Amino acid sequence: MVRTLLTAVLILSCVFASRVSHAGGEHKEKFRSGPCKIEREVKRDGEYKEERKCKGGPRGYEHKEKYRDGPCLIERKWDEDGEYEEKVECKRS
Repeated sequence: MVRTLLTAVLILSCVFASRVSHAGGEHKEKFRSGPCKIEREVKRDGEYKEERKCKGGPRGYEHKEKYRDGPCLIERKWDEDGEYEEKVECKRS
């Protein structure tokens, strides 16, 4: 269930990233969401990057995955100690 929710959030992030428009054309933000630290960057050319680092997840589970979802490359890593990392890089085609 957690993976399904994370995938849905990630897909929506990629969809909205291509539509983000700011006056200077570039935007960076750092914030916390619950146990997660999130860094996002949108560049003038439409490139989008997001890094998410979370603590306090389920322990005893270690897994890595790397795949493409449209123009986005997604890398996820779960550690045995309950930490979770996710990196998303989307390039405008």
